[in-house]
Amino acid sequence: MSRNPGRPVPRAALPTALAALLVAGSAACASSGPARTGTAAAETWGAPTSEAAVRGFLAAANAEDYGAMSALFGTPEGAIVRRDGPVQVEQRMIFLARLLRHDALSLRRADLASAGPGRARYEARLTTRRRGEVLVPVVAVPGPDDRWYVEKLDLDAFSSGT
Repeated sequence: MSRNPGRPVPRAALPTALAALLVAGSAACASSGPARTGTAAAETWGAPTSEAAVRGFLAAANAEDYGAMSALFGTPEGAIVRRDGPVQVEQRMIFLARLLRHDALSLRRADLASAGPGRARYEARLTTRRRGEVLVPVVAVPGPDDRWYVEKLDLDAFSSGT
């Protein structure tokens, strides 16, 4: 896509722009401490494996469990919710959950050197009634205490056919 100053952003580019905003918003927000609800899911940040982080995040998105999504979304420094606070992160998770809603999921490991050192890349094939099959690349990263977090989701697939 070429950039033309003064022209509006094409509708097809919006999911990519929104995903970038989610990441940029996470980096720019001030810390308000960790989210603690007292449940086992909120007490444990991340997942024991990269696959468990991706599967858990997508299952939580499907169930609209924003707390569980927040505990699994992060960077090498840990869960984003611990840095940005539950209110701001929950707003992002609501947006992601709506996009990632699915009827069926298949997941396959698809590592690429471009994902970065230590990162694990997966291809999540989400099947939905409305969109059919959507392929969503997901990158997971190791964080503190040998826990894994979903770091990136490529939302470009949601712009095609809608």
